[in-house]
Parts: sequence; C-alpha cells; structure tokens
Amino acid sequence: MNKNKRQSVAEKKQRLIKQIEQQRHQLSMASKEWLEVTEPYDRSWQIFVSFRPIFIAAAGLISIYTLKQPKRIFSLGKKALTTWGLVRSIQNAVNISKK
Repeated sequence: MNKNKRQSVAEKKQRLIKQIEQQRHQLSMASKEWLEVTEPYDRSWQIFVSFRPIFIAAAGLISIYTLKQPKRIFSLGKKALTTWGLVRSIQNAVNISKK
C-alpha cells in the first residue's frame, strides 16, 4: 500500500469513528428523553404492581361470590362500574377545584 492510500484509509476510519461517536451521543440523548417521557407511566405501573396481591385476593373473593350466586354477577359488574364512575367523578371535581 502506498502512503496516499494509507492516509485515505486512516481519514475514512476517523470519519467513521466520529460518526459512531455522534450516533452514540444521539442515542444517549434519545434514551434520556424517552425515560423522562415514560416516567409517569413507570410510576403508575409500579403502583399497580404493588397492589397485585390485593387484586389477586379480590379476584378470588369475587369468583367465590359468583360461584355461590351466579345470577348476581351482572349486578356486581354494574356496581363496580358505578363505583368506578363515582371515583372518577370525584377525582375530576377535586382536580377542577385545585385549578
């Protein structure tokens, strides 16, 4: 290999190394941004996972209840939806009064 060829290969290598460094920096910035954006979802998921044993116990109790009284499963569903709607309404009312 002549000197000119080696020099062009070295320059190309330096350009590629610089490009890789830029890509790593961009990836790092995108990763930080992604973590910032998804932080509320991560917190919500952690809260949900912390209540997992309670959900499992509640599901067991509900299944026993519905086995004893299978016709009441629909009324239980209606009550659950009504309770959920009531909780959401109260949350919205509290959030509006805070603003």
